[in-house]
Amino acid sequence: MLAVALRTNLCLVIGMKCRKYPHVDILILNFNGKSLLKRCLESVEKTDYPDFEIFVIDNGSTDGSVELVREHYPWIKLIEMGSNIGLAAAYNRVINSLTSEFFALLNNDVEVDRYWLKNLVNVLVEANDNTMVTTCKIKFLHDKKRINSAGGNCDIYGVGWNRGNGELDNGQYDKIDEPFYSTGTVMLIRRTLWEKVGGFDERYLLYGEDLDWCWRARLLGYNIKYVPQSIVYHEWQASRRFVPIVYLLERNWLCTLLKNYSLKTLISVLPKYLMIKSLKFLWLFLRRKRNEMLAVPRALIWNLFNLKESLKRRKEVQSTRKVHDREIQKRMLKKSFEVSLWLETEKHPILRNY
Repeated sequence: MLAVALRTNLCLVIGMKCRKYPHVDILILNFNGKSLLKRCLESVEKTDYPDFEIFVIDNGSTDGSVELVREHYPWIKLIEMGSNIGLAAAYNRVINSLTSEFFALLNNDVEVDRYWLKNLVNVLVEANDNTMVTTCKIKFLHDKKRINSAGGNCDIYGVGWNRGNGELDNGQYDKIDEPFYSTGTVMLIRRTLWEKVGGFDERYLLYGEDLDWCWRARLLGYNIKYVPQSIVYHEWQASRRFVPIVYLLERNWLCTLLKNYSLKTLISVLPKYLMIKSLKFLWLFLRRKRNEMLAVPRALIWNLFNLKESLKRRKEVQSTRKVHDREIQKRMLKKSFEVSLWLETEKHPILRNY
């Protein structure tokens, strides 16, 4: 508060025109992330932005995370879910209880640059093209010369991935542009869009909820902007040991397809989708990746058992959409990303151990 007052008085003294920055709620989801929280919170504390509040949403941690926040960061608002209800449900409950027009979702396994938020807000506030979400350049925490994400891309089969993942940062992603979606690691969102799109699909629990939500935003005619001047460092997949990542991605990607594509597009895409997944099953079998291999049919079975609920949500999405699939697919990769991945795996510095 003192910093804000000093800045305002300085503006009055020297007669300069100062921008009025909107209040932003920063929401950090945590589950047994005590070893990650200290680094994250201390970097967020140093954010150069005049008006923000930090919330730690704890999903039933048992590792002392809650005690750490209470003891060392009493000014941070701690919201305890009591149990691990999943990323999507936890964010939904907290976001729906707040009133701020702007809120930022932030992983607990990141370290932020001090200007990360100001740069995201600048682009979002100044946008005049239906942009309602901004995301940043994400680099690997332990290899800061390499990109972890320059926004998210998606192929026509609903498979999402981090654009630029594993590439050396040579300035190839240094222009503000429009990726297909914002990865959930960092998202700045206008509340008005959240209310129009609705919350995350809570069945997803984890992974793929960001792609699905941004896809639904696009169906309503809204845009997502990537802001390379905003930089965050990510300890990628720090929590991977806790979750069956391939299974969750497979089931959530398919669920997203079933909800968001028109019937005509689904009839066209699904046969090729099933063929690609059959090839993926075989590819994983030959690489002796048993758990990942079994994730493919398990994901299909889950979607069959949850088809009634997916069709209900699909009806809601299709009844409010304003953008044709032709426009949506213009921003998608027209070939299968997974097939390309199989062909390039041995060359890729990050994905070779997939």
